[in-house]
Amino acid sequence: MAVVGTGYMASKMAAVLNASPTVRPYAVVSRDLDRALSFGRENGFKKAYDSVEAMLADSKVEMVYIATPASEHAAQVRLCIEAGKPILCETPIALTAAEAESLMSLSESLDVLVVEAVHIRFLPFFKQIVSVISSGAIGTPVMLTANMASDMENLPRLQRPSLGGGALGDMGYFLLNFSSMIFGDKVKRIQSSCTFTPVRVDRQLSIVLQYIDDRMAVLSCTTSGNGESRAVIQGTKGYMVIEDLKNFSSATVYDTRRAKTATYKRGKYKSEFEFEMAAFAAAMKSGWKECPEIPHSQSLSMMQMMDFIRRQLGISYEEIQISQIPDVIMSSPGPQISSAGETVDTAAAETESREDPAGSRPEEMAGPGKEEEPAEEFTEAEESAEELTERSAEEESEAEGTSEEGFTEELTEEPAEEENAEV
Repeated sequence: MAVVGTGYMASKMAAVLNASPTVRPYAVVSRDLDRALSFGRENGFKKAYDSVEAMLADSKVEMVYIATPASEHAAQVRLCIEAGKPILCETPIALTAAEAESLMSLSESLDVLVVEAVHIRFLPFFKQIVSVISSGAIGTPVMLTANMASDMENLPRLQRPSLGGGALGDMGYFLLNFSSMIFGDKVKRIQSSCTFTPVRVDRQLSIVLQYIDDRMAVLSCTTSGNGESRAVIQGTKGYMVIEDLKNFSSATVYDTRRAKTATYKRGKYKSEFEFEMAAFAAAMKSGWKECPEIPHSQSLSMMQMMDFIRRQLGISYEEIQISQIPDVIMSSPGPQISSAGETVDTAAAETESREDPAGSRPEEMAGPGKEEEPAEEFTEAEESAEELTERSAEEESEAEGTSEEGFTEELTEEPAEEENAEV
């Protein structure tokens, strides 16, 4: 496997690859070759490249994992598809539903496996959650609440709109996927609100989803503070509390008197990301073009919902120039709030059907419908952002470079140019 990127998720996946019985680390890509070389030596890779194109020309690369900022995903996935290399791409796979649909169509026409790495959809403990719900232990599920919080405001993708970051694209995407896993995708109404950073990256977010059968999901997340990561599924005979929404550590069942009736804990394993890698490798060996845990139609459904919410709130990936920030706001910054509620046309997307995890009936995956204007318009940013243009080494966009250098582990001087870099 080749890994594109050298940041946090690339490090996590490198550990998975080194422990995997079926997939081994081979090549790493960074626009900064020195960083790729350092990452490769630390994580057991054999080759380092400073461009995706050069890596794709290496016949020994059999599959690719993409762990760059979201703004780079679509272009890098497209290059891999055109080269015929199976791809596992971090979330979200693109910035818009149109981009995602184009990639899926291309992958299907060229017969290439493409999987979005929504790792919670691959976690084995989710089967336990489904089993408890299906058993009727909490009765009929009618509502769920889910929250996530982590102070991430020093990360470049939370400071640069063009990197595609923000509360919605980070934690919000996991919350929407979790709600989909429990209640399906037949949403008829969305109400959402958010606050923005000075350069208009969404920092705090709340979303209310109303389904066609009147079940509801209330989702909230913040990148400005730390807090719990948990969900509560309310039912007619009790409720279930799920801890750690990115790794499903436990599920506790309570009856109508709030008395605990059962607790389930996940089994031991090395990494929550090992299951998506195993499923991806199995799909590749089987000759599949998508994983059943997250088929292309499911990724598109989620991206359509993301587009819908962004339109409601006025979330944009365009950079704010310092000259555009009014002096009055620079001298007296205050939070900007966007709130909207719109009806979703559930017939907008034709997708495959799947079983509702709650066991009530088949759910047809469908995304939000036609574009409508946000309830409120925003044209201002909050304060100056001179210091927000520097990217850290771990989160920097891994754009393709042109030159390549090589070295050996005993290197004591500047390396000479070679065809590629031995790690």
